[in-house]
Order: sequence, then structure tokens, then C-alpha cells
Amino acid sequence: MFDQKSLNTLEYPKILAELAGQAQSEGGKAKARDLVPCVTLAEAEHALDETFEADRVLFEYSLSPSFAIENISDSLVKAKKGSVLSIGELMKVGRALRVSRRLKKSISTAKDVPILSAMASVLYENERLEKSIYDAFISETEVADNVTPELKAIRARIRKINDNIRTKLQLYITSPTYSKYLQDSIVTVRGDRYVIPLKSDFKGTIPGLVHDQSASGSTLFVEPMQVVEMNNELKVELMNEQAEIERILRNFSAYVAASADEMRDSYGVVVDMDLIFAKAQLAREYKAVRPTLNDLGLIDIRAGRHPLIDADKVVPVSLKLAKDEKMLLITGPNTGGKTVTLKLAGLFVLMAMSGLYLPAKGADISIFDGVYSDIGDEQSIEQSLSTFSAHIKNTIGILDVITDKSLVLFDELGAGTDPSEGAALAVSIAEYLISKGTKSLVTSHFNDLKEFALVTKGVVAASMEFDAETFSPTFKLVMGAIGSSNALAIAEKLGLNKEIIEGARGKISVEKRQFDSVLSAAEQTRQRAAALVNEASKDREDAAKALQEAEKQKKIVEEKREKLDESIRKETKRLIEDSVDEAEELIDQIKEILSKPEPEMTEADLFEARAIKRKLETMSAAYDEEAVIEDAPDPSPLADGDEVWIKSLSKRGRLVSVNSRGEAMVALGKISVKVKKGDYYKVKSKN
Repeated sequence: MFDQKSLNTLEYPKILAELAGQAQSEGGKAKARDLVPCVTLAEAEHALDETFEADRVLFEYSLSPSFAIENISDSLVKAKKGSVLSIGELMKVGRALRVSRRLKKSISTAKDVPILSAMASVLYENERLEKSIYDAFISETEVADNVTPELKAIRARIRKINDNIRTKLQLYITSPTYSKYLQDSIVTVRGDRYVIPLKSDFKGTIPGLVHDQSASGSTLFVEPMQVVEMNNELKVELMNEQAEIERILRNFSAYVAASADEMRDSYGVVVDMDLIFAKAQLAREYKAVRPTLNDLGLIDIRAGRHPLIDADKVVPVSLKLAKDEKMLLITGPNTGGKTVTLKLAGLFVLMAMSGLYLPAKGADISIFDGVYSDIGDEQSIEQSLSTFSAHIKNTIGILDVITDKSLVLFDELGAGTDPSEGAALAVSIAEYLISKGTKSLVTSHFNDLKEFALVTKGVVAASMEFDAETFSPTFKLVMGAIGSSNALAIAEKLGLNKEIIEGARGKISVEKRQFDSVLSAAEQTRQRAAALVNEASKDREDAAKALQEAEKQKKIVEEKREKLDESIRKETKRLIEDSVDEAEELIDQIKEILSKPEPEMTEADLFEARAIKRKLETMSAAYDEEAVIEDAPDPSPLADGDEVWIKSLSKRGRLVSVNSRGEAMVALGKISVKVKKGDYYKVKSKN
């Protein structure tokens, strides 16, 4: 059960108002304002599935369906009863048909949205009727000429008669005989009949019928006798026009009546889909996530942000009430955020059960059969109840209806009366809630409740964090901690006389001072531990970043090496190809010399052939020197400039440098390569 008082207290209607702001149709806005939480897990899951699919359509498929549909329910009822719809009502029907058709087409282009696809499949389409309505009506008061041949013919006759009447009356206006009797040189209309403005002093000078006079009585609006018959003809045609329009409207109304049930159902589906898409839009605005639902009583909110608090000011809150835990007791200083945290938990439950996403990093939310709250100062002036009495009356109403599937939120349980009696009452109510198996979140300053939380199974404590150095709340909830009220410290910080502060401290019982001292010491220890954890976490993050950077640099070096190796391969290939080309050229020259007939061959030819032969032998020897190790390794110390043999390349080169890891840079002609340690050794120079 969700009583309106608790919904108002948790500000659920404000969320619905923001939801309504995302809807496009008046029907969608109304549905949003009237939205109530689902009562079963299956229904709530289905509602969240709808929101998920709408989000996919909007942001994965980048579609923007229009839901700008007007409420046509009353018009459909009228049509079914046989009433003739007005032009405006028919145009609403036409627009509704267009929205349905386009929405159905839009959803059909999205994949993996079974719920929305099923809803869109029942949308009613009648493109012929839709187009006919759009073609027939120019505005909410005007029918197009071409709707029927009869209307077109009637309007043609009307235009012709109008022209004839105006032509005839124009003769009076331009006539020297009559123009001097006229108040103005214009043709006007009175009672659907064309008239001219005659000065009252010249009444009777133009034979005709007087239809009206000006407020001052100085002007008479006269219909000359020469145009009376034409005006009569015009009146008849205007009546014919109206009758034809009435017939057209009646026919359209009959078409609408024939499909009224389908249109009504289709309108309802469009409105439902408008609400679903409004939920998806609101989720994006809140930067919200889909909650995970359960029916085990588990509430786990991770970095939840109250949606009604300025996003730049809100402090994220995390809290957890496990399935085997029944009560969460929240303690801490005044103005520390206890009430906001309480409202956040209740509001998140209501939102999740309504198919709304939650502004948090993550959330597991249980389904409840009712959410009940007693929060804030609810003094009832009308009933002459004190603050305490009002709270007790509200508490009685809650305790009478709760079950083991309910969620109860009590703010400052037992406050507003004698502290000792209030504390005893608070503990007793807490015990009753535990015995009923009801899930509850309670805020309190009472030490008795704090002790109750420490020793009672199923009760978990949490405290709003308080900065012991600045004596200011941080608005952060610390699970597992019990905080003191710090009332005197806050009062002192706000400037209350120190003498009064010390006097108050002296009046506090030894037991309470000891209890608060233990809580304060525990909180300071917790904060120091949290600081150490944060520091360790930061060091871990820095180490991870350093490792990531080192791996990045390693990858860059490897990529550069691969590019260098490729460069060496390309250069070696080029050198070999050049040598082969040169050798082939020399061989061709020898062949050319030897191809001459022996009698023609001279001593110079033989000399040239021998020279070319020696050049080939020199190239071969040079290649053999590079390809074969002629000298044994030189055991003498290695120094820059020494000749070395590179094993992997089977090449001789000149050492340029060696780094601390034993990697060497070796010059191979104009190219320098990087060689791993152990892949090279010193050889004796050939020079």
C-alpha cells in the first residue's frame, strides 16, 4: 500500500512532475502525474524493461518518435453516437492517425525491442482516411474546394455572383451622380448581403433596402434594389454550401465512427508509449542507471544522488541493508544529512518500483508491499496536536498496517517528548518492527537506540560523517559506524558562549560523556584508517598508471624496431638488386664483344673483355668477403669504431656505440642498426 501522505513526504510527486515534463502529449503528462509503483516484482521488472527498450530506440537507434497526439476520446464517443464532428475534431482525428502511423513505422525500424514492437503492432492505421482529412480541411474553420464536385461547383457560382454584385455596386461608387451621397467609396457586407454606406441625410436618393446604420446614425447601409436579387441568389448558394459542408462532415464522422474502437485503443497505446519514452528521457537527464530488483528485502544503493538536489551540490550516498538485516539505524549530527538519506532510500524504492532508473552508480532494490514514512515536523494545527502527538498518531497508523514485506522510514523516532521516555519508546517500537520482520530505516540521537543497534541481531548501524577538525558535517554516510550528535561542538563552532558550553558539558552524565568519547575516538580511528586506505588506493593507482605507461613505451620501441628491421631488409634487397643489375650489364658487354666474328675481333676488344672479367671477379670477391667470416673473433677489448660480425645478418659492420644493456648500434655502410647483446662480436680489421 502506498498512502499519499508518505508519497508526498518522500517527494515522489515532484519526481512525477519532472517525468510529466518529459512527456509530449497531454495524455502522457496526465499518466505521468498519476503514476503509482507496481505491486509485484514481475510488473516492476516489465516496467524497467519498457524503459530499457525506449532508451535503445532513442539513443542506440537515434530515433525520435513523436507522441504529440491530442485527446480524441470525446470525439470518438460523439461519432459512435451518430453526432456530426466539427472540422476541428476531425482534424484532431487526422493528426492522431498520422502520429499512430508514423510511430508504428518508427518502432518497426528498431530491433530487439519486443515490448515496444508488440505495442506498436496494435496501433491503428488508416492512411486513406488520414489523407482525406488532411486534404479536405485547410483549417479548423475552412473546407477545401475539391472535397466534392458539388462543393466545387457551388463555390464557383458563389465567386461568380460575388463578382457580379461587386461590379454592379462599383458603378454606384464611381458614378458622379451617386458618389456624392456616399459616406465612403467602399462596398461592405451586412448580414451576408452586400451594401454601400449612404449618408443618412440622403436617404431615399438610392432606391434599396436599409440593413443597418452606424452607431452615430450618420450612415445607412443600403442594399440597392438592382442587387437585391443577386444577393438573394448569393444567399441561396451560401445555404447550399453550408448544406454540402454539413454532408461532408457527416460522412467523415461516419467513417470515424466505423473505426472508433480501434482509434480509441490506438490512442491509449500512444499515450502509454509516451510515458515509457518519458521515463527513458528522464533517466538520461538524471544520468541514471537501471536498478536490479529483488523481493528479498535487499537494499543496496551505491553512490546514489538525490534527484531533486542540485547536481553540483549533491553528495552521493551509499547504503546497504542486506536481506537478513531488518533495520538500519542512522546516527550523526543535526544538519548532517540523515533525513535526506532517509528520503533518498524511500524515494529510490518508489522510483524503481515505478519503472524509473536511479541516479546512482548502481543499485539493488527490493520490492515492498508498501512504503510508509514518518519524517519531519508534522504538527497538526487543525487537530490541535503537538508535534509529538502528531508523530505518535502517524506511527500508530503505520504500525497497524505493516507486514513483513513492508518498508518503514522513521525520522528521529521517539523525539519531541521527555528524552528518557522517548528513548524507551523508540527502543520498544524498534523491537516491535524487528518482531514483525518489517524492513526499516530509522534516524535517531538516542544513545539507547545506538546501544540497541550494537547488541541486536538484524540491526545494522550507519553514521553521517562528521569532520572532527572543522566540526562540520560532510554529508557522507559511513556504514557500520555509530556517531554522536556533537551538539555542543557544533554550538561552540557557531559561536555560543564558551561559559555556557562548559556549563552544559558539566551537566552531562559521566556515562554519556564516556559513551560519546568512545564514539568520537572510534570515529577518529575510522577516519584515519579511511585516509590510509585512500592513500594506499592512490599509490596503487599511481603504480598501475606507471606500469601502463611503461608498457606503452615498450610497445612504441618494439614498433620502431620492427620499422627499422623492415628498413634494413629493404635496403639490403636494393643493394643486392643493384649488384645483380651491374653484373648483368657487364656480362652483356662481354657477350657483345665475343659475338663479333673472329677476324673482326681486335686486341683492344680482348683487352676490354679481360678488364670486364676482372671487374666481375672483383665484385664476386667483395661479396665473398662480406658473406664469409675470414678472421676469428678478436679477444681484445671492444671499443667504438671496431669492426664486428653480426650473426643474425651474417654481415660485417663498424661499432658505433654500446648501451648499458649490451645492445649495440652498428653501421652497415650508410645504415645503422640496433643489435641485441650476444648477436655480435669483434673481428680483426681488414685494413
